[in-house]
Amino acid sequence: MKLTPTVDPRPDEPCRPIAPTPRLTSRHLVDPQQEFRLAPELRAAAKTRNPMEMLARAAQAFYRATHPPANLTAAEQRRRHDDHVRLGKALADLAVTGRRSFAAFKSRPPTDASLNAPTRAKLPKSATPADVAAAIKKALDRAYKVGWALRGPVTQQAALRAPLRWIAVSGEDDKPHRPVNVEAPPFEQFEVAVKTQGRTLQTRFFIASADKGPAPAPIPPSSRALPPDPVPSLPAGHKVILFLHGHSSGAEEALEIIPHILKAGKDRGRKYSIISFDLPNNGYSESFNHEIVAPKNATTYPGGIFDHTPIKTPILDFEEEFVAAFVDAVDKVTPIKQRFAGVIGGSLGGNLGLRLGRRNLARDPWLKAGIVSWSPASVWDPMVQDEIKRHAPDHCRDMWMVEEAPRTRWDYFNELYDLKRFIWPHTQPEAWYREGWEPCKTLHIKESRIARQEIYDANFRKWHWRMAGEQLIYSHVDRVNHFNKHTPFRYELNKVRALLIAGAADDWQWVNIYSASRTLAALMVHTPGNSLFLSQTGHSIHFERPRFLAKEIAKFLH
Repeated sequence: MKLTPTVDPRPDEPCRPIAPTPRLTSRHLVDPQQEFRLAPELRAAAKTRNPMEMLARAAQAFYRATHPPANLTAAEQRRRHDDHVRLGKALADLAVTGRRSFAAFKSRPPTDASLNAPTRAKLPKSATPADVAAAIKKALDRAYKVGWALRGPVTQQAALRAPLRWIAVSGEDDKPHRPVNVEAPPFEQFEVAVKTQGRTLQTRFFIASADKGPAPAPIPPSSRALPPDPVPSLPAGHKVILFLHGHSSGAEEALEIIPHILKAGKDRGRKYSIISFDLPNNGYSESFNHEIVAPKNATTYPGGIFDHTPIKTPILDFEEEFVAAFVDAVDKVTPIKQRFAGVIGGSLGGNLGLRLGRRNLARDPWLKAGIVSWSPASVWDPMVQDEIKRHAPDHCRDMWMVEEAPRTRWDYFNELYDLKRFIWPHTQPEAWYREGWEPCKTLHIKESRIARQEIYDANFRKWHWRMAGEQLIYSHVDRVNHFNKHTPFRYELNKVRALLIAGAADDWQWVNIYSASRTLAALMVHTPGNSLFLSQTGHSIHFERPRFLAKEIAKFLH
């Protein structure tokens, strides 16, 4: 790899407009002071993960909306009616927005007849058959409309989604399987079962191709059936680029740069299909306890200068294996391995890219195409025996040990988005983008908070802290065995052609990714490829400079 001088990527590029997110501020249904957590009544329903139970409760709310007590004033009746209609809609939403409840809903789609008995059991004996049928109809109509808006053909989703406005989802109790109140990708979304290390986990992905092909014929939405699941495929002649998102992000992170890569590829006579997916416990993938991968104490590192506890990162190791297993899983559905153009990603994605560059190419020959890694984590020295820096992984370890409590949700968002420390007087998201990149910086931080509010649960939080801690103790400039000087440095094992990129404004104290990346590039003398360093650019290069970065990616991969 060649160490190159820093270049100026200007002029600046405008940030992509993001559609406003539907928000509900009614304390009857959400608590804005608790990061828009759902009200207890809704959470109690979501915890059942039983769509029939949730729909029966929804029908009960709709019935109550039209049957108020006789002693209320007209104004009180209107208020009561509106409150119960909103409650009924929210309860019906929960029957299809959670991953587990949707799976149950899909396996045995509820009907007006099957919902009659559980609904009647919740209503007064004076309720007439017509009253019961009307309440059930409202509940089912709402649930199926939401199901189609979230899982229907992508060409129809926007029209189906807009009239529904805010949709209830309780990630803490049943993680969503598709974006609900945040921007959804303008591409079909798919599910795939990924088997690795003896475990099978569901995750979501989408494919963005240079050639869209003819628009499919519209599918008339059904009021009592869910839409069919789309089948992934690649257009003929397209090469595959695999996008790896950053820490605690999701597949949507690729949306900013996708159109620019597709255009840059076409400009060079090549058509790309970009595959972006949710890494474990991120985005809209399946939620699971991190301890099924490795016990909480299996992550180890020295506790000081004289401590020789080995550095072990089982979660980070699992993440790398998951990427390879994902490629295997998708290849069985639609062949992609023979069509690879490369792997790209930043931050955690860049870290994983560098790790993938050391894999056995006989086992994973698709990696030979090349790797583009920008702003990679773990390019710093391992934060294990430095008496100041080791407090960072110590804190992460403390946090992944914390069990969920009523205030844990607020604590997580407060620490991540609001808290500033004397030793580092910035919030963490402020370091994701260069100073002065406004109003884009403020907008992106706001949207990332909303996205995490939607998917937050205990598994996501613990995975976040454990992955963060392991990235701090892992290092690409470390030896394979930290305490064994006879083992090689990790960067010496990188044989796959790579492009290493960093921005000069990504040089925040204590992590110094820009400076560390320059050091790493100078050390990777046995790795084919090149480096690229940008002035006036921060950590999230794909957001700040998507057009410039896309051209460099297309040039390198071509």
